[in-house]
Amino acid sequence: MLSENPVAMLAARTFRVDSDWGVNILPLGSIYWQDELPEILDLLKRPDDMSIIYAMFAIRLKLWDGEPLSPQDRDMWNSVQQQVPNWALFSRLSLSDEQRLARENAERQVEKEIESLGAEIGDV
Repeated sequence: MLSENPVAMLAARTFRVDSDWGVNILPLGSIYWQDELPEILDLLKRPDDMSIIYAMFAIRLKLWDGEPLSPQDRDMWNSVQQQVPNWALFSRLSLSDEQRLARENAERQVEKEIESLGAEIGDV
């Protein structure tokens, strides 16, 4: 699924209990932890791998919401997990109340930004 270099980048992103978490409006539109996301500049060099990595974050959102995964999402999740089983992303499949609230706020902020951008485009 992922090419060799991104596998190495993600393999280095192992779970740390003390990792800080924060909000990433673009491109994730949600919360994440510092030990999960590779350097954006490294990802930009590999757009296909970048798409897979961002898709993994989107799949995790579905898991957080208790949504069933499509067969394609399940296959991708399992495939990437086989390639990088210790990637920190796989260690955070539930949220604390504080994290859930931060996620909801981040997603509302993204919605507002999209609505604002849509209004600006409509004014052009």
